[in-house]
Amino acid sequence: MNLEELIMASIAEFLDVEVHKDTESLGLSSKIEIVQKRIADKIKNKVNPAVNNNESMNYEYEMFFSSNPNDMIKIDGWIPIETNKIEKVDKISEYIEIGLLRKKEVVYS
Repeated sequence: MNLEELIMASIAEFLDVEVHKDTESLGLSSKIEIVQKRIADKIKNKVNPAVNNNESMNYEYEMFFSSNPNDMIKIDGWIPIETNKIEKVDKISEYIEIGLLRKKEVVYS
C-alpha cells in the first residue's frame, strides 16, 4: 500500500468503527487500536478496499463524513466512494441534493 492508499483505508476503517454499534461506546484510543489492527491485517493479507490498482482517480462520487462532536481529532471532509458501494444508487441525485454526496471533480495534469 502506498501512503494515499493507507490514508484512504485508514479513514474508511475509522468511519466504520465510529458508526458501528458495538464500538460506539469505546474511547478514541480504543477505536484507533482497532483501526491499526485492521490496517495491519489488510497490509499483511494484501487486501485493499479503498483503492483498486492505484486507480483512485476513477471514483465518480465523494461522500461527506463528519467527526463526532466529542472527538479530539476532527476529520470532517470528503472521501471518494465507489458507485457500487452506494446502497441505493437510485437515490444518488437525492444524496447530492442534501449534501451527502458530490460528483468528484475531474483533475487534469
